[in-house]
Amino acid sequence: MKKTPGSEGEGFGTPEEYLNAAKSMRNMGEFDLALNVCDKGSAKFPNNSNIYILKAQILITKFKKVQKPDILKTALMALEKAIKLNPRSYLAKILASQIFLKGRAYKRARAVLLDVLKSLPDDEKARALLAEAEKHIEKKPKEEKEKAAPQKASSGKGASAEPGKDDVIVLAADISEADGVKTGEGGQWELDEKLVIDASEDTADDEARMAVFGDKLTMFGRLDGMQGIFIIDATGQPYKVINKKKLDENAIPSLVFNLFKASVAGASRTNFGSFQRGILVAPFGTIIIVNVFYATLALVVDNDANLATIEARIQRYLEEVSG
Repeated sequence: MKKTPGSEGEGFGTPEEYLNAAKSMRNMGEFDLALNVCDKGSAKFPNNSNIYILKAQILITKFKKVQKPDILKTALMALEKAIKLNPRSYLAKILASQIFLKGRAYKRARAVLLDVLKSLPDDEKARALLAEAEKHIEKKPKEEKEKAAPQKASSGKGASAEPGKDDVIVLAADISEADGVKTGEGGQWELDEKLVIDASEDTADDEARMAVFGDKLTMFGRLDGMQGIFIIDATGQPYKVINKKKLDENAIPSLVFNLFKASVAGASRTNFGSFQRGILVAPFGTIIIVNVFYATLALVVDNDANLATIEARIQRYLEEVSG
């Protein structure tokens, strides 16, 4: 990557300049440069929570690429800092809950999500993640009981396996209490619950599928009226973004995810089939939401764009990614 003056954060005078530079580098796959800009930005503006959130997002994307679990521990620490600076930060709490879920720290995930739902009781994303956490919390006592019997009968060979060299363990002592994330006595972030993150084959398979979805986005790039293109993963995070009009890369994925989940749930409850397409007309443009197997495609186009041409290109895209 050719460097330009200020490309790594020298001379930037506002938090927004650091954020924009880091986002540009992230979108080009220059994760280390983007993280360097975030670190310089947070050093200059230590009370700006958005820089820490962006750092966590970049680290999460990097984890998906290189599959090194300790990256998520660093992301979690950045989110903890963001929540301390802004206890009402929806995005920081959602991202933290997703890392807790990935690390099988389900009670911590539940605590953070319950806190989100206090102020946003109808948030589909938080409710979906909470349901996932609750499912594992209910299942865990039964699994522990089943494991206990053979462990008692053995001479150590039957004990539960220790984490492998690729696992990261974050104990409660590693994460101080986050302001605004208390739910009950002591706050759930104080629980003695381990966070174990592994780079499993399933994750690698998911990454391979998402890579295909992302690589094919270029076929939309030259369509007239195209403002932005987003591939959003199953957790609601943007996997790949082509942003032509400086769209909000936090708000749009969250909006699309909530609309998609609500549409899928509505279709399921009424037995009227399955959700495949949706259109939202906003002041800044038209958002076309497309169900793409394991992900969601969102196209933001001008309100006067030729939807028939875009629909034809969507159909071609679906054929290519499923082939």
